[in-house]
Amino acid sequence: MDMEGLHSFITVAREKSISKAAQILHLTQPTLSSRLRKLEEGLGVKLLYRSWDGIKLTNEGRFFLSYSVQLLQELEEAATLLKVHGDPDGGPIAAVTSDQRLHIGVETFFNPAFLEAIIQVIREVSPNLECHFVTKSSETLCNLTEYEGLHITVHFDSRECPGSISLPAIEDDLVLLYPLSGYPEIHEDLSNVKLLEHRPFILYESSPLLRYREVTERILMNMFGSVPRSYHIVSDTQTMTAILESGFGYTFTTVSSILHLLEKPLPFNLILMKTDYISKLNIQVSYSTAASAMHHPIEKIAGQIQKALQNKYSSLHTKLSGS
Repeated sequence: MDMEGLHSFITVAREKSISKAAQILHLTQPTLSSRLRKLEEGLGVKLLYRSWDGIKLTNEGRFFLSYSVQLLQELEEAATLLKVHGDPDGGPIAAVTSDQRLHIGVETFFNPAFLEAIIQVIREVSPNLECHFVTKSSETLCNLTEYEGLHITVHFDSRECPGSISLPAIEDDLVLLYPLSGYPEIHEDLSNVKLLEHRPFILYESSPLLRYREVTERILMNMFGSVPRSYHIVSDTQTMTAILESGFGYTFTTVSSILHLLEKPLPFNLILMKTDYISKLNIQVSYSTAASAMHHPIEKIAGQIQKALQNKYSSLHTKLSGS
């Protein structure tokens, strides 16, 4: 991704003017326009258009802007921290950049369900070990492992993690979730699931299920023969739960993403979906084979995490199946 193009796009979106943005960036207008055109061609979509009152974002541009701002903000924060790394007293930045601690990554989608079990394993195996916890998408975690940025990752097996050994942990099921009131009762076999067709569907903004044509669209087509026209977009399980509790929408998700909620009465209806809707999503524990990771007992920790997650998933899934 062209960082100059991203910076130019953000500046134009903020100023709503090519000429003003060009002045701020100390560029000629043709150069700025060329950068924007190159970015759009790389993405295959239009991000901006001209209107009578200035430059406007397209729907795709509005979507892309939020990720662009977040990316540049994170890079600027990292650069700021590194600039003060020379502090002789060390401080927080020295702690973050230390290579003596265990770097462990957990898929954001199921981090709330599994993090406690992961921490307990580390405390039991190596109680004095310092850790750096990272919660990102499975794709990002595998990339970080490949570049020796992580020692252990817990992730969906959407791709291999080069430079690591992967341990199969869980075959994850899907569940249909819908509000307790204001919605029709859906049969366990989903034979009347089409009653939900015109209700708002809760779509995760970033998750394994956002491999839209491969996963989400396929399931929706199996359920309804078409895709919903009304959506709520969320980025976390807490927001999804709030929407379900308020009767504002329905969704399907993995059991792992709501596993931590199964220990108490659920504030929404839940139906375990049959595997004919889609094959199971596999969760793996991978650990790095890089030399830099060898000063930690990562193989033992990874093996114990694998067992702990299997035990937790099995015990609560049994409760789910019996409910």
